[in-house]
Amino acid sequence: MEPLTSTVHEESVIIDGLFCHLERPINPTEETPDLMLEHIQKSGVTAFSHSLIADSFPIEMPEALAHLYQGALMVDSMSHRMMQVRTAEDLLTAKQEGKIGVIFSTQGLNCVGNDIRNVWILAELGVRIMQLTYNEHNALGSGCMEKNDQGLTRSGEQVIDTMKKCGVVLDLSHVGRRTTLDALAYAKDPVIFSHIGVRAFNGHPRNIDDEQIRATAATGGVVGLCPHSIFIEKERGVRPTIDDFVDQIAYVAELIGIDHVGIGTDNFSHDNFYSELGRRSFEQVFPTFFAGYGPTEKHVIGFNDWPEWINLTDSLLRRGFSADDVKKILGGNFMRVFGQVWK
Repeated sequence: MEPLTSTVHEESVIIDGLFCHLERPINPTEETPDLMLEHIQKSGVTAFSHSLIADSFPIEMPEALAHLYQGALMVDSMSHRMMQVRTAEDLLTAKQEGKIGVIFSTQGLNCVGNDIRNVWILAELGVRIMQLTYNEHNALGSGCMEKNDQGLTRSGEQVIDTMKKCGVVLDLSHVGRRTTLDALAYAKDPVIFSHIGVRAFNGHPRNIDDEQIRATAATGGVVGLCPHSIFIEKERGVRPTIDDFVDQIAYVAELIGIDHVGIGTDNFSHDNFYSELGRRSFEQVFPTFFAGYGPTEKHVIGFNDWPEWINLTDSLLRRGFSADDVKKILGGNFMRVFGQVWK
């Protein structure tokens, strides 16, 4: 790699728009939390959004609170390697101290239901990013896997209003098209998609179209692109490469401008018991979601593990993005939104 690659990578505040399952070992030979976190630290990533609450199997508020408690204990017990992020300034502190910043987030808000007080409770406990739905319908709107998208509900509007008051970022990943467009039109703050693909390249239900992309930019928000093989593949069953992923990044940058592009890996997987168990459980609900890609093929070739983040930096520079633009894509744009919204 060119010396510029290392320089840009080291200088960047790198923010992964979504990671989950921090409690799981990264691979069978690194079972301890300390070794796992050391593995992540070596990637150069400054912080990631960690979905402690996820509605792959919908949960109620008591269980959601238990997950937050466990997350807080985990961060506290490993305070020599990581810290909870509540403010944009915390991101800079994590960078300066060489720690991993952990941003508490949700994937879905089944636990909120119709009670907006639950949004306030989650925010007070440190949740900084909330995703409206997770693939399916809830009290707030419809998910991207629903056949009939009913749009943003009145409860959904109230939740968005409460999130604004509490300084929480709205995430529309996994949300249905009509519901996302309703939410983007309704929101008063910048909105993000933490981890999605581009429908112009691939018709997977989790990918979004140009209208959704433009509407996100109109809020001042960020489209976080995800290197999942199923979102990026150009030919069915042919695993894509990091260059194919950069094609999507370049497309979105051209469509809405460099200031609205980010990255969300949605968790690197490995061939172990934890990954396989999670995969099989998920496929009970959505049988075709992974389209045949196994745990070690989940992400594109060249960007399939934490140490390969630098490959993305290198690929972006080789594609012709300037050093400043690469820094924006790697995390600067997410940081701008967080600075605007978080209170």
